[in-house]
Amino acid sequence: MTTLTPQQATQLAKNYLEISRAIGDFIYNKRDTLSEEEQQELGNLHYMIIKKGEDIHALSTTLVMENAHDSLTRINTITTHIRKNIKSLKNIQKGIDVSASIVALGCAIIQKDCKAIDKSIEDVFAAWN
Repeated sequence: MTTLTPQQATQLAKNYLEISRAIGDFIYNKRDTLSEEEQQELGNLHYMIIKKGEDIHALSTTLVMENAHDSLTRINTITTHIRKNIKSLKNIQKGIDVSASIVALGCAIIQKDCKAIDKSIEDVFAAWN
């Protein structure tokens, strides 16, 4: 288990900002096809992703991860995939599932639960793929 460097924690927070922007764009672009419930759910998840990114940045000096390099590389990879491809996502439920899995990952990171972090990273990939 290693403490993240300030640079690693900043990158992680940046990933959350990029994902929140992508989710926000998804909500905006799909607004005509989203039900009120879907808009509400995605809006709430969007807010939670932003908040988790802020929390990660605030806790940057105390965050720990097992295999930090590998975990961060995987998070960077999925962030890039989501950011580049979410605009073409047709399945609204998949957008909700991906958003929820990102929130869960943020919770695991903030709780410094290494096993939950690893599982949550897998869950984000599973929700996206």
